[in-house]
Amino acid sequence: MTRIYFDEPDDSIELARALESEGFTVKAVREAFAGEDDSEDHAWVLEVAQPDDRITEMVDVYGGWLPGDERLPAEPLPLPGEQKRLKG
Repeated sequence: MTRIYFDEPDDSIELARALESEGFTVKAVREAFAGEDDSEDHAWVLEVAQPDDRITEMVDVYGGWLPGDERLPAEPLPLPGEQKRLKG
């Protein structure tokens, strides 16, 4: 079983529909990472029963990630322009 992680629910829903239309069995769940207390921060996870190489390509298109996938995104993420100020 392959687990695909998403930060946004809409992205996971779109991929789930696309995978189901191609005959894959998909189950959606929420998962907390270590140290997360707020349920709003839990990741959206799709569990796919019959994975194949097409899924990796589709994950990239829909903005998800696979555990252990060490490929870098095509473009680096934007960095903030200013320093972050901490209250102290």
